[in-house]
Amino acid sequence: MPQSEPQSAMAPSSPASRNPSLPQDEPKSADAVHAASSDAPLGKVSKRAAAAILVTTFGNTAATLMPAVVTLPIVVARIAPENKESGLGIAVGISAFGGMILSPLFGAISDRTTSRLGMRKPGLIIGPVFTILGLVLLGLAGNLVAVYTSMGVVALGQAISNASHSAMVPDSIPQHARGRVFGFSSVVGVLAGLLASIVGPKFIGNQFVMATIAVPLFVVTSALGVLLYRDRLLDPRDVPRQPLLRTLLQGYRFNPRSAPDFAWVWLGRFTITLGMAFAGSFALYFLTDELGVAKGDLPSMIAINSTLSLAGTLVGTIVGAVITDKVRSRKRLVLVSAVLLAAGSVVVAFASSVQVYFAGTALIYLAVGLFIPTDGVLVMSVLSIDVGLNWSFVRSVRPRGPGYGCHG
Repeated sequence: MPQSEPQSAMAPSSPASRNPSLPQDEPKSADAVHAASSDAPLGKVSKRAAAAILVTTFGNTAATLMPAVVTLPIVVARIAPENKESGLGIAVGISAFGGMILSPLFGAISDRTTSRLGMRKPGLIIGPVFTILGLVLLGLAGNLVAVYTSMGVVALGQAISNASHSAMVPDSIPQHARGRVFGFSSVVGVLAGLLASIVGPKFIGNQFVMATIAVPLFVVTSALGVLLYRDRLLDPRDVPRQPLLRTLLQGYRFNPRSAPDFAWVWLGRFTITLGMAFAGSFALYFLTDELGVAKGDLPSMIAINSTLSLAGTLVGTIVGAVITDKVRSRKRLVLVSAVLLAAGSVVVAFASSVQVYFAGTALIYLAVGLFIPTDGVLVMSVLSIDVGLNWSFVRSVRPRGPGYGCHG
């Protein structure tokens, strides 16, 4: 990985997609946007944009974390106790693969949206609708096919909303403040996760409530985020002329030798996410099958484990957000995160008691919290002109807090 801050790995980032200073009352031509964008790195942070990013992060995380961490493994274990591990693996795989395939698609669509609402707001409205539908289906699922279908619908909703949500940062936040915004966004996600971890386990016996308990909050925060955000309007004349399919194929195809910075960022995200997947996806089964936690003790164990995980993420994120905007090279921060993640994974793998397992989990998410703001700023340095598409492509393998729903 290069020693200095990575330069754009592909085409230069689109000035139009990164300009927070232009008025939003009418579409701007590409030349007008380009002329105004040179001051973006030094511009003031839009409080409305930052608030919209944070509030939508909170609602989405609160709505999707509990189903991902607790509801899904419990439902699968009830439906297919003999092959719950493979059943859960397929369900998680559907969610992950769906996100990988769909995120770049809706990222490209977001970059070409000429709606009067703006480029990003349609996705912020449509995405939560599908996510909520998927959560309702999960709450009603009585067989594995229904579970898999629900996870596919959730993946669709998250791909749509995340494609728009991800582009809000480069669209509206100056470069010098992006690390802090990513950091605060992660902190807000942690707080939402903490709320879900405390409230959710109390309904562990009610499948529908576990899956949908935070849906009303999700609706309110999504609506508030749409109202707060001053979206950028795209003139139809400025829509990229390249066909959507060709853009998608090019988004998935790049030469690591000609784009080394982009390749390193993607590989770093992949390995961090892979490490998290091993530690987090089957946590509930590890507690019950390997450490002997009784079913009656699960609610308290889940709450403690989630609280420690989220606390680790919070501490790591605060430290990472402060440091990442103050250093020229962020390679050392990524290396520290990787070492901490590896150490936590070893502790979890050889845990002989619940206490040791908790300590390892907290260490893993401390590493993830440190990595999130650093990684977010690195991604911004290697985006190509299609912000929504390429940000979504990199997001197709991304580190998240405990649960699949965290915007970031």
